Amino acid sequence: MCPYFFEKREMREGRKGEKERDEEKKKEEKMYVSPFLIEVRGLEFSYNGFKLEVEALSFPAGKITAIIGPNGAGKTTLLKCLAGLLPIRRRTIFYDSQDIASLKEPVRARLIGYVPQEHSLAFNYSVLEFVVMGRAAHLSLFSLPSARDLEIARRSLEYVGLPSFARRTMSELSSGERRLVLIARSLAQETPVLLLDEPTTFLDLRHGQEILELVRRLTRERGKTIILTLHDINQAAHYADNLVLINEGQVVSSGLPGEVLSEELIEKVYGLKVSLVEIAGRRFILL
Repeated sequence: MCPYFFEKREMREGRKGEKERDEEKKKEEKMYVSPFLIEVRGLEFSYNGFKLEVEALSFPAGKITAIIGPNGAGKTTLLKCLAGLLPIRRRTIFYDSQDIASLKEPVRARLIGYVPQEHSLAFNYSVLEFVVMGRAAHLSLFSLPSARDLEIARRSLEYVGLPSFARRTMSELSSGERRLVLIARSLAQETPVLLLDEPTTFLDLRHGQEILELVRRLTRERGKTIILTLHDINQAAHYADNLVLINEGQVVSSGLPGEVLSEELIEKVYGLKVSLVEIAGRRFILL
């Protein structure tokens, strides 16, 4: 994308009036609660001696579901299967009764946003250029982003708290800032479902909390269905509405945090003796 594209586009089309921008922002804030309920039926995926097997699993609409488990349990593999990034058999993962394996990529990209742990770039794009790439699923072949696409990208940056970062380059950003920009790009994609792979990895306590608070806002304010993988069980218990505990490629338990987390189950899966305490109706683990 030409580095000077945005300046030329703005000169030709002009900036939108504040009143029009406010009206569009209000419409965005009134987005419907996602009707999507994601269901997994007889999913199998194997590679390098590892096998993921999920007989039956469902993810409630408009809620946060955290996938937890030890290293190598299959958390990221399951998330990538849900995102359609790994080859799976047909009729094993359904989004609102739609078979994900049967959907063409542009259609799937309008349903599912995926935020990886890290993203390598061949070019040092500006932050706005990178975020507007999230609009690709809504553009026809060889077409350029419109003024509306640019406005959606700007509003996405504003939502994650980085409105002044538009003209910075991606190489200037910290790990936490890059993570927020990745989320902004997925917001510009305007999908009802958002998948995040270890969004707090390599972040300090404050930045990790900021990311998870943002995730919570997305369900409450925009009705998004969010599925994320987490290593920290206490973070998962605090922020997630539902948990999926997996080990060695198998779902061990799923449901509300209070139903999934028990001292016996944690010891069985992680090999650690722990104590559970309850604070404000939620369970937390003490080593």
